[in-house]
Amino acid sequence: MSGWAILVTALVTSLVTCSILAGWLQLWFRPRVMRELDEEFKERLEEASDVLSARIEEAVRRGVIEAVTRIGTREVIEGTTRNMAKTGADFVEEGIGRIFGRKPGRGDER
Repeated sequence: MSGWAILVTALVTSLVTCSILAGWLQLWFRPRVMRELDEEFKERLEEASDVLSARIEEAVRRGVIEAVTRIGTREVIEGTTRNMAKTGADFVEEGIGRIFGRKPGRGDER
């Protein structure tokens, strides 16, 4: 067998092997890995949202308890209620922003 025939045979064999490997990666391996990563991401997102929701709930509870223990006059109650509502909304907004990967804007002091 000549040197050229051996070289051509090696090149054809390599191309066939690479083609089979590329097809396997594209048609079977990649979709499977993407499905597994998607499932893992959804599980982690649920866990993070549960933890975040528990933290927000605890922070709001502490804020309400602290606000109620410091209440004085009607004006103070109204101001405190507004402040508590704003703080609760800020917690929820920050939590949702973190879930979706949004960074604090210019007006945020966090």
